[in-house]
Amino acid sequence: MEKRKSAKEIMELLIRIINKYHSLEKIPVKHGPKSNLYHSERHMIDMIGDNPRMNMKEFSAAVGVTKGAISQVVKKLEDKRVVRRYKKSINDKEVFVELTKFGQEIYEEHKKINEETIIPLCRELEKHADDKVEFLIGFLTWINRFLDLSREKMKGHTRQRG
Repeated sequence: MEKRKSAKEIMELLIRIINKYHSLEKIPVKHGPKSNLYHSERHMIDMIGDNPRMNMKEFSAAVGVTKGAISQVVKKLEDKRVVRRYKKSINDKEVFVELTKFGQEIYEEHKKINEETIIPLCRELEKHADDKVEFLIGFLTWINRFLDLSREKMKGHTRQRG
């Protein structure tokens, strides 16, 4: 197997996957009579529901985006009355987010949908030996770190030119 050709094929597949994922993010899903939620908003609801004690900075690190991006999504969710921000009296700088009653309902509904959505992936993984599944997880973890490093490198180039 020619590794250079395989690497190029993997990169092209990843780009197609990322593009398809981005196109999914542009499709709103109706929740209730007045609320359309986008994928990034639903994902943020899941993160808040799964991690109710995280602050905004921790959400940023967990999701892999800037604090500004998290703030934008949270602002949209606040406007839709799905979440609310608050500060603990101990540290006035840390901002936390919690689901409203409406947000909790959406979270519970989305958890069920997520369980159904993951079934085909589970079935596909069952066809493969554990070591292959572990390899795939390790490889995707490596790609995640590679993209973090690439992002930092690109930011460095931007600063030098700007």
